Amino acid sequence: MQAAFLYPREVIADMYVSRVGGFSSELDKKEIGINVLALSANTSIIANETEARLRFFDEKPRPYFLKRRYKIVGLEEHMDGYNASLNGEVVFSENFDGSSDVRGRAVIINTVESFRIDNDYSAVVEALKERIWI
Repeated sequence: MQAAFLYPREVIADMYVSRVGGFSSELDKKEIGINVLALSANTSIIANETEARLRFFDEKPRPYFLKRRYKIVGLEEHMDGYNASLNGEVVFSENFDGSSDVRGRAVIINTVESFRIDNDYSAVVEALKERIWI
């Protein structure tokens, strides 16, 4: 029987909700960590490959392409930060330059770009051109 994890919870395709569990010295500034077992059980996220854009619930939305991208690292038992993600919470780098009071805050994890666009924006540009010129 697979363990049940509270987070991340999928709210719509490739978008998840979680909470901030803490910080890790092992993560780079452009990485977030999530319990690798929670990723496997609750998401289609591929640990150490998938990138995401994040937004805190109480934060004013920024334009999509101005949001910072993070690589999602699967936290395993031997890693620093694992205990901060026992239920699948998000773990930031100790060098996270956001507010120091983010622990426990709800966060939206948007992986749509990683799965649907995959860094090929040509289809997006073409769709925008068609929309603007019609």
